[in-house]
Amino acid sequence: MRPYVTLRATLAAVAALLVILLPARPAWAHAMLVKSDPAAGATVTAPLTAVTFTFNEMVKQQFSTVVVTGADGVSYSDGTPKSVDKTLTQPVKPLPPGAVKVVWRTVSGDGHPLEGQFTFTNAAPAPSSAAPSSAPPTSAAPAPPPSATTGAADPASSSDDGGSGLLWPASVAAAVVLVLVGGTLWWRRRAPGKG
Repeated sequence: MRPYVTLRATLAAVAALLVILLPARPAWAHAMLVKSDPAAGATVTAPLTAVTFTFNEMVKQQFSTVVVTGADGVSYSDGTPKSVDKTLTQPVKPLPPGAVKVVWRTVSGDGHPLEGQFTFTNAAPAPSSAAPSSAPPTSAAPAPPPSATTGAADPASSSDDGGSGLLWPASVAAAVVLVLVGGTLWWRRRAPGKG
């Protein structure tokens, strides 16, 4: 009779444990990507202004990054992604024709990181992509004077740091060597006087 009581108590404990754990199970679920626009492998024929991700629950905007790279290897992400409800939207600059790679990362409400990547094909008209190509050379022309100034400031500060960084250890090493040599000479002179 006692074995039946022990078995009953064990089964009751297991049943109680299952009742406690089963309702908590949905809390263990993490956010998942439901769909993206454009979808993986899709071909886009109209100019695209954003890539949109839809999740099954809210994600944290401040921890979200989306990099949209054209066939030319240049990033066309325009600013940071915006999160509204369960949707994360990444604005993009006019894309060049060809394969476009999207690499994304975000964090679900419970702190679980999510990431993924996919490609789609941009078949939208190319004239709009010529404008961004001409824009970088224009901005590159004014950029050299500030970068030249920055470059001049950087080597000076680097050489100061490098000089200080090398001078200080060299001085310490020289002082240690002088102390050791002086101590050795003093000890040798002192030893014969004792004998």
